[in-house]
Amino acid sequence: MVCPCFLCFLCLGSDYRVHLIESLDPKLAHIDTTLALLDSGKLLVNAEFTDVSKLPEIFRDWDLMIAPEPVPYKTRPRLMSDWISINTLVLGEGRIIVEERQEPLIRALKEWGFKPIPCAFEDYYPFIGGFHCATLDVRRSGSSSY
Repeated sequence: MVCPCFLCFLCLGSDYRVHLIESLDPKLAHIDTTLALLDSGKLLVNAEFTDVSKLPEIFRDWDLMIAPEPVPYKTRPRLMSDWISINTLVLGEGRIIVEERQEPLIRALKEWGFKPIPCAFEDYYPFIGGFHCATLDVRRSGSSSY
């Protein structure tokens, strides 16, 4: 998360820890086109936007997968990066919804032990978002150490 004022501790208070992620892209980047938290200890990384060696300390023990080159999306207007491909929706138990044309990502996720569920979603892209943007978590389970 990147706060425009960099004074997150004032906004959020002491109950939260903020981890800054340095972007290699000079434009503002949507976090869901940069990193994707897929499971406990599993992180999908867009190496075009992120220097893996400079990830925050919290990710040092995580398994990382460098995202494969995205299939360019066809929807017009093209308002986002093709890296919207890593904006997925994790359902749990290894199930993850992925845009159906992102075959390289689907293959990579299968090899990493996930069960991708291909779904057509490019028609939503003009609204500036992918699966994760178009959904709202209503319940989470598990514990968190961060």
